[in-house]
Amino acid sequence: MSQLTPVSLEKAPGANATVHRRRRITLIAAGGLVIASAGAVLFAWEPWVDRTPFVARTYVVAGAALFTDEGDGVCRPKESAGKRKLLGEDRRVLATGWRSQGEILSSRYGDAAGKCLYYTEYKDVPAGEDAYYEVGEKKFYTRDGERYETKLAEADLRKRFEEVKKSNLHFKAPAD
Repeated sequence: MSQLTPVSLEKAPGANATVHRRRRITLIAAGGLVIASAGAVLFAWEPWVDRTPFVARTYVVAGAALFTDEGDGVCRPKESAGKRKLLGEDRRVLATGWRSQGEILSSRYGDAAGKCLYYTEYKDVPAGEDAYYEVGEKKFYTRDGERYETKLAEADLRKRFEEVKKSNLHFKAPAD
């Protein structure tokens, strides 16, 4: 006769709770991973950003040496043939534009009186960039050797000529 030890097939107390706890932790971790993945996709895609192309304009108030007076208050920048480029935040070219004619500002414009307010127009600029940069054909560099670029916000590029003109009323040049 052999000696057999009886074996109980009942689970030890608390074993069932451990299995449930592990399942719950696994489900919570999987759910967190799904939510984090969805958040990362939305952050990269940014569906709430309007990317509809628009006509962008950058404005310059130039002194007498930089423009030609064409009469009737109309002026044209001397370097009007110079191409300008509008770059996106990743420095890729979004649009190319040329300087346009402008208007000579009257005495109502304070220290800007007698200067030419003109703009460069860029067509079909994709909206939704965090920053835009304007560069010309002539390359200018800072003291640090970096290429000089004008950083612009989308709201500034969407301004109309009349808005910019009005914002220059009673302009005061900064004291040296």
